[in-house]
Amino acid sequence: METTTESADSRLIILGAGKPYRGEQHSVLRGTNGHRRVLDWLLHAMSDVSPEVHFVGGYQLNEVAEQYPHLHYVVNPNWETTGAAASLLEASLNVRAPNYVSFADILFRRSSVQALSESSADIALLVDSRWRHRVERADEDLARCEKANFHGEMVTRLGRDIPTELADAEFVGLVKLSQTVADYIENRRHDIPEIIRSESLSGFIEHLRVRGFTVEAVDVAGDWAELNDPSDLTRFILGTKAQTLHRLQGMVTHSRIEDQVSFTVAAWSDEPSSILSDIDRRLSRSSRLVVRSSALSEDGFGVSNAGAYTSLLNVERASRETLMGAIDEVIASYPDGHPENQVLVQPMLQNVVASGVAFTRVLATGAPYYVVNYDDTTRSTESITSGSSREHKTLYLHRDAAADHYCIPDNLKGLIPALKEVESLLDFDSLDIEFAISEGAVLHILQVRPIAVQHELDSADAAKEALDQASARFGQLQSPGPFVVGSKALFGVMPDWNPAEIIGTRPGRLAASLYRYLILDDVWARQRAEYGYRDVRPQPLLTQFAGHPYIDIRASFNSFIPATLDDDLAGRLVDFYLSWLQRHPHLHDKVEFEVVPTCFSLDFDQWRDRLENGGGFTASEVTQLSDGLRSITAGAFQRTPSDLQALTKLRQRFGVIREQRMAPLDKAMVLLEECRRYGTCTFSHLARSAFVAVTLLRSAVSRGVLSQQAVDAFLQTIRTVSHRFTDDALLVRQGEKSFPSFVEEYGHLRPGTYDITSPSYAEEPERYLRPVVDSAHQPEESSGIEQWLADRGAFQAALADAGLPDQPEPVEAFLRGAIEGRELAKFEFTRHLSLALDCLAEVGMAHGIDRDQMARIPLEGLEALRAGNLGVSDVGQWLRQQAEEGHEAERVASLVELPPLLVCPDDFQGFLYADSHANYIGNARVQADCVDLGQAGSLEGEQSLAGRIVLIPQADPGYDWLFGHGIAGLVTMYGGANSHMAIRAAEFGLPAAIGVGEATYARLSGASVLELDPANKRLEIIR
Repeated sequence: METTTESADSRLIILGAGKPYRGEQHSVLRGTNGHRRVLDWLLHAMSDVSPEVHFVGGYQLNEVAEQYPHLHYVVNPNWETTGAAASLLEASLNVRAPNYVSFADILFRRSSVQALSESSADIALLVDSRWRHRVERADEDLARCEKANFHGEMVTRLGRDIPTELADAEFVGLVKLSQTVADYIENRRHDIPEIIRSESLSGFIEHLRVRGFTVEAVDVAGDWAELNDPSDLTRFILGTKAQTLHRLQGMVTHSRIEDQVSFTVAAWSDEPSSILSDIDRRLSRSSRLVVRSSALSEDGFGVSNAGAYTSLLNVERASRETLMGAIDEVIASYPDGHPENQVLVQPMLQNVVASGVAFTRVLATGAPYYVVNYDDTTRSTESITSGSSREHKTLYLHRDAAADHYCIPDNLKGLIPALKEVESLLDFDSLDIEFAISEGAVLHILQVRPIAVQHELDSADAAKEALDQASARFGQLQSPGPFVVGSKALFGVMPDWNPAEIIGTRPGRLAASLYRYLILDDVWARQRAEYGYRDVRPQPLLTQFAGHPYIDIRASFNSFIPATLDDDLAGRLVDFYLSWLQRHPHLHDKVEFEVVPTCFSLDFDQWRDRLENGGGFTASEVTQLSDGLRSITAGAFQRTPSDLQALTKLRQRFGVIREQRMAPLDKAMVLLEECRRYGTCTFSHLARSAFVAVTLLRSAVSRGVLSQQAVDAFLQTIRTVSHRFTDDALLVRQGEKSFPSFVEEYGHLRPGTYDITSPSYAEEPERYLRPVVDSAHQPEESSGIEQWLADRGAFQAALADAGLPDQPEPVEAFLRGAIEGRELAKFEFTRHLSLALDCLAEVGMAHGIDRDQMARIPLEGLEALRAGNLGVSDVGQWLRQQAEEGHEAERVASLVELPPLLVCPDDFQGFLYADSHANYIGNARVQADCVDLGQAGSLEGEQSLAGRIVLIPQADPGYDWLFGHGIAGLVTMYGGANSHMAIRAAEFGLPAAIGVGEATYARLSGASVLELDPANKRLEIIR
């Protein structure tokens, strides 16, 4: 037992050992990341009485001593078998000052300690009169807890043996012993009977009470916590906005929480002058204040109401009238009128260099990342929370990432340690924290609240394993294939066949395998080789990292090198293109316009200048490249008519297969093979020709040969499938075409082209097709074609100078045929794909497997099943097992966040999203209500899309039905300048922002009104 010299200081005895009275031993060191300690909060609560701290331990005593070397330690050698009384009797008491005794696993307020310190009784202790209702508790827990009876403020009985129905309160576990009591214990320590030594703390106090010591109860009325559950500490510390900041203020060391004056609505109503005087006195150093809401219904575990109530900035402290008006305005924003709602007043921060909101988990999935949305340009503290920031950036950092990860901007270097500290103090890692950074790198915490969304994280370990495997795979893929040149491999979700636009960033296994089979395993490379580019077969284009599909950009860039170039020049070109992209990552969705020349253009001199002056290529080498691209471009004019003719054969063959009586799985595989052999390759050729056509038009504008108005006028004369769709809808409305025939023609389309769970138009015609018919109207005649006709001659002359076909009719036939043909080819080959998906759904249905489950089964497995290679006796059971594996893979993928561009292994741990530079289409400015079709339930009821700006996550051709709804504008998360939706929008003259990126899309999706101004490249939230 420890002996010390007595002093006049109060003493705190912490009982961290002994038989646990709640049925389990709790660690005072328990925390989310190994260094947050419950003991911190206990010591903080006791700080006003400045005690000398003695810790009686046994369980984890060495760990406690290691982390708190300044405390005094006492060992209870029998801690596993004795009670709290025995632990107390191992410690020495101060007979000249008050002694406080506390369990190590409880939490209480500093105000409770203050109340105990003011008691003149021999013994004062905390009790809880709300013990039955503070938390939900089992009857047996109520029966065994330590209880109290009292009359007035004096305790009349104490102990576990008080019947539950007769008890007045629960004993909390904090006691103050006077010097008199301490002297009594010290003098009789060795004479106390063994039966008393084995008692609980309440039993020992009861022993003292019956010997004549007065015992006073201080009622905390539920305002304390016992650590039975991982969230108990968090719920105790997190209260209203004002309460949480006040409780954390004295605890944080890596950040700063400003002083505050907070008060209830009731107090403001009763004594406004006193409150104003308090503000003037306590915040006298600040001339400007922020008056913030701190309502009871804000910042809770179940609902946050973030931004629901008013907060006012830059309020002049010296003007009482202004300050009173601001307080009244905040109170008026509370809808419930509850008198206990609070208002929080703090100094207004000055010289802010960055501000934002940090989530300590991914909001949607709970994935273990710090997600920081911030603005470091406007110097505002509310640009992120108000949605007004135009320079919004988002940092993703995995919890396991290095503290000095390269993606962390210099002005945010101190943020992650501060976030970790707050998590540690709260023993909670699912937080929403508002912050600001002022000059001098001072980090200010403005708000802390729990993320209201509840997450299931039982796949977290599997997700970490998947992330490690993905990083290792990235390294393995740095070695090129046999016919691929270039020294490094980069991967992206948007270049080339941009999977993010077509199948999404976390597709099901069936959709991803279909996309590979139909295009990205072989067809993509075969088409490029046939077109005149380098043959990179058998290199696949698509790979997956932790369930996220990526394009192999090195392979893609190889496939855009003319076949006439040798390996040495090809390799150096590929390396230069990759390095350029790495230096300009924001171009990842515009590589074919901004990073690598894939055909000859009228402004090719821009490429020549970059390659010669920026890449060190000789004039002769660049000429080899330009000659090769010129030959490929000229060849596009020649081959397009035959590609268009192939579509007729494709449709005829589809009719034969559709009528053939076959088993559903056999039919699905035949359709997919037919689609790959005759459909997607033809589509790929026409898509490449359409790109050539668009590039020639864009370069003509760049050179000043054509005006943008002339190009827009020409594009609006193009009659693709979408125009035919709206024309046929008008015929149905006018009674000249039947609705069933309309459904027959267009019913194979579906919003998710490769997604078996996405219903086809034919499955839900009243949803997709009927509104198009009902809103069909006679289109206005295209205007401005005279501008095209006037400029056309100059365009043809420029083509002639470039050594390209220049005759008016062949040129226009090529431009029109390629652009129209690309959309027609997509329309035709998706007939095969859509019917194949229906057949696969039929396979599942026959075995009790729904479409959601089928979406999780890869095509390779279904092929093996069809071939009889699996020896499966119970097909239904096999399908269910495959679906379960796919479901787990989806859950793992949902807990992994990856950037749109992977350039190094560190990108798997963290990355920075800057606002993407969208591809703007059209000239008309529109301000309208908006709707995000990516959100569940966004089309429920009779909601009309007419006149609204529509947001969609993927620019999939299955969303063509939107163009028949009279929408006012279109915004997509993904999509390039030459994407399907970009062409569609230009064709219809519809204002659009294609490919705004994830960060901007997330911000826009919460808006109700947007302004889209393509001419000025602006997309603003109005409200």
